Amino acid sequence: MTTRKRAAASALAAALLLSACAQDAAWRRRFELGDRALRHARLDEAEEALTASLAGAEAFGPADARLAEALDAMADLRSAQGRPAAAEAYGRRAVAVWEKAAGADAPATAAAVAYLAEADLAQGKAEEAAALLRRALAAAEKSPARAEEAAARLADLAALERSLGHAERAESAYRRAVELTEAAAGPESRAVADRLAELALFEHARGRYDAAEPLYRRALAIKEKRLGPDSPEVGEALDDLALFYEAAGKDAEAEKSYQRAVSLGARGAAAPRAGAALNHYAHLLRRLGRAPEADALEARARAAGAPKGSAAP
Repeated sequence: MTTRKRAAASALAAALLLSACAQDAAWRRRFELGDRALRHARLDEAEEALTASLAGAEAFGPADARLAEALDAMADLRSAQGRPAAAEAYGRRAVAVWEKAAGADAPATAAAVAYLAEADLAQGKAEEAAALLRRALAAAEKSPARAEEAAARLADLAALERSLGHAERAESAYRRAVELTEAAAGPESRAVADRLAELALFEHARGRYDAAEPLYRRALAIKEKRLGPDSPEVGEALDDLALFYEAAGKDAEAEKSYQRAVSLGARGAAAPRAGAALNHYAHLLRRLGRAPEADALEARARAAGAPKGSAAP
């Protein structure tokens, strides 16, 4: 090849590269505009931008990750619009593209499979959703580095098994989620506290109070240590513990926990979320025949803008 031909070929390659970069940048702008609009529930704006984004992504080819991203976003949009069947259609196509772009067991593919399970579940297809979650879980479990991802899929699967009435399967999945999270993030991580709270609520709901109490208490202790005693999450954990004590018939312990939650909610960052604890405490006091105190707490809750609630877990 002559020097002139090599120079021409180099110039053409550079021009094609610049064109591809410009095309990608334009697509990325449309996609990000649509994604931002969707996150802020501006659905008409999201529809316009994400539809254009998908049309642009089609030009990148059937195995391009950008096409998979655009399909995922359209599935999210249809879900937000209350159209689960349409969300499922986009989700299935997204999974197929991710399989080509990243591989069948890649994290992005597993995430798309989990989103597809949500769309199936929204249509009452619980068994299909469970099968998809098991697939996503199996992919995550192939790598120790994906332990937290596996724990998240286990928690999703546990909730689904619980809804199907499979209590033993649900318990096993919840407990494995705790174990994996402990191994991946440490026994005193916030993620472990969240997993413990999920398991505690499950045990609470099926009346296994002796199993639930230490889980609630450990979740609370971790949050106090990691987040500080004035954290809103600590107040919520105290309220959860108080609701548990009330359901278990331990009114004295429930009142102590409510008092701590209400005291915490009267100050600092936890104040905006204190209304629920006020209403729950008022419910306990009214049941104990202490109506004037209950009235005062409900008035404080109304002043905080909280709707009147009950103590149901």
